[in-house]
Amino acid sequence: MAQTRNGTKIILTASEIEMSHFGDDPFGAFAGSFLLIPSFLKPFYMPKEDDLPNGRASIAPYGLRKVEALLLNNGFDESDLAVVHPKNLKQFIGADTRVVGISSMDPLGIAYVSLTYSSMFALGTEPRNRRAFKHLLRNTPIAKIHDKGQAKVIVGGAGAWQVGGPTARESLGIDCVVTGEVGPSVVKLFNQAVKGERLPTTTTGGVLRKPEEIPVIRGGSLHGTVEITRGCGRGCQFCSPTQRTRFSVSLDQILKEVIVNVESGNDMTILATEDLFLYGLNSSRFIPNRKAIVNLIENLVKVPGLKYIQPAHIALAPVVADPKCTEEVAELLVSHGRYRRGGQPYVTAEAGIETGSVRLFKKRMAGKSIPFKPEQWPEIVKQAIGILNDNRWFPLTTWLVGLPEEEEEDVNATLELLDDMKGMRLFVTPLLWVPLRPSILSTGSQPEIEALTDLQWEVFKRAWKLNLDIWRPKLRINSWKAFSSSMLVPIFGSLVYFMYASQNPAAPMIKELLFHSFGKAFFDSA
Repeated sequence: MAQTRNGTKIILTASEIEMSHFGDDPFGAFAGSFLLIPSFLKPFYMPKEDDLPNGRASIAPYGLRKVEALLLNNGFDESDLAVVHPKNLKQFIGADTRVVGISSMDPLGIAYVSLTYSSMFALGTEPRNRRAFKHLLRNTPIAKIHDKGQAKVIVGGAGAWQVGGPTARESLGIDCVVTGEVGPSVVKLFNQAVKGERLPTTTTGGVLRKPEEIPVIRGGSLHGTVEITRGCGRGCQFCSPTQRTRFSVSLDQILKEVIVNVESGNDMTILATEDLFLYGLNSSRFIPNRKAIVNLIENLVKVPGLKYIQPAHIALAPVVADPKCTEEVAELLVSHGRYRRGGQPYVTAEAGIETGSVRLFKKRMAGKSIPFKPEQWPEIVKQAIGILNDNRWFPLTTWLVGLPEEEEEDVNATLELLDDMKGMRLFVTPLLWVPLRPSILSTGSQPEIEALTDLQWEVFKRAWKLNLDIWRPKLRINSWKAFSSSMLVPIFGSLVYFMYASQNPAAPMIKELLFHSFGKAFFDSA
């Protein structure tokens, strides 16, 4: 639809970081939240997105697409709103613009990954996603139309809680912060904003309790993201999704959104879920509904033009509870895996291990072990990783450091479990615990990197040594490409160390990892 010179009534956008597909690599986007890479390298790690002919964004964050669909389903016309990349805001903001809706997963850079590794590597004075969010609000045409009272600015998304306080709202020029789900209250809020009415400073989006109430997206989502389940029910105290009502989205609706994405140019879909094995769940003991899960994947692989299928998360207890389910799903997913090792595809997904301490596990996340006992957690982890590996499933695992009441014995138990991972195929990501909202532990005090004990630093050190040992390409001098690939980590790591991290609290660990990396490259090569 052609753009009028007076602008569009409603603009939906996000920061440059959160609108980027990072070369269609969802895991590469993690690093994009904190790495400050020189601008001349930007075209390589943040390739330019292809806009639609009318200048609107061809892809956008999934939550933003849900807001777009909800508004279009409830009285707004396509001419009333535009989903726009920040670089095109001048083209769409004009005299008729009345509201700007902004989505953000991590506006201040205080979620797990960005907080941990921006603190650890000291890449600038603030996380990159915080810098990008501030730039969007204060250094683009959004600031001008907001400050002169022409338009309201509404911020939502999973990270909206970070800017809910008065200081953040006032300094960034935010009229209203919406937390929670994209529900019926969002429509009312945008109607009020369009009319110029006063908005609440903070509110919730309301709850769509039935899957059929959730609108089908109208345009492509980043990485082809499609929601298949919502909520969890395991009750981990540090987690937000467990606060939501759990349900599975109908197969028909999932396929509709996948087709929308394929028609928008996506050849990949990320299955947004807290656990793939929750799909179609009909067991109070979290035994996977194998038939429903396999049927879902079988239908996805039949979608013309869909090349890659990427589950977002899995839990480990269901893998042990029903190894056959893992096997049957893997048979389908491996052929649609985006990633390769040794020239062969494999499946990956994020899996939370969090701790090796049974004491801490029972206190903070006992539901993760169902249908097994919490005391069995370390053994569940080892068995699950073994089963996954047997089916070419190499998970990206998270481990939390600094959970409330974590003691030396708990850290030692985590180190012991890390040692048990040697010889397995997984990626280990240690993270500082963050009091996310909403969660049971949302009022806790997060650990400061300067206050980490030697034993807690050992978790980071041992985890990244394990990653280097598992994933580092072996040194080969018969091929320039192979040689440069094997030397990338030690050389790039050295540059990061000397440019940014030599005065950081993590400096001793980084230096040790560099020596380990160089040593492995030269003395453990084929």
